[in-house]
Amino acid sequence: MASKKKVLATLVITTIVLYMLRKRIATALNNTPFAVISDKIFNLISNLEGKYQAVPKWDYMQYSVGYGSGYNWDQKRPVIKTDVIDMATAKRWLLQEAQDKYEFVMSKVRVPVTDNQLLAMASLTYNVGENAFATSTLLKLLNEGQNKDIVANQFDRWVYAGGKVSDGLKNRRMAEKRLFLS
Repeated sequence: MASKKKVLATLVITTIVLYMLRKRIATALNNTPFAVISDKIFNLISNLEGKYQAVPKWDYMQYSVGYGSGYNWDQKRPVIKTDVIDMATAKRWLLQEAQDKYEFVMSKVRVPVTDNQLLAMASLTYNVGENAFATSTLLKLLNEGQNKDIVANQFDRWVYAGGKVSDGLKNRRMAEKRLFLS
């Protein structure tokens, strides 16, 4: 009987310690350097954002240029109507913003995830913004340890622009969801 109590006590203590260390464990497991996945995230986001554009276009409440960049990384301000960039600058800006979003997502995820899941969530964050991701049900369910299929279904909710379903956003979310589940 004493042996069973010791085993049970050991299991309880181990569970408590692992629960307390889960953020550190997740951070260690989710610590793929950005350089390792930079080509993959560039290809993902550039394909989802569409072809390179040198001249800004009005893109739902902001100007965007290059591969959907809404921020002028060289001048540290939002993109304005007169910004014109070349393809090399567009790639550099996308990678800067993608790295920023990737690191932001890594800082919010408290459970182990795959590189593909991080990439999918970084792409979502690139598109919807940090605050929207940080307060999302997707992140909440993920950090609660929900099944990945349940979490992945949250991508389907982010398909609205101006209160209307956008076919472009539906296609983007399907691609992000597939990546998350792969």
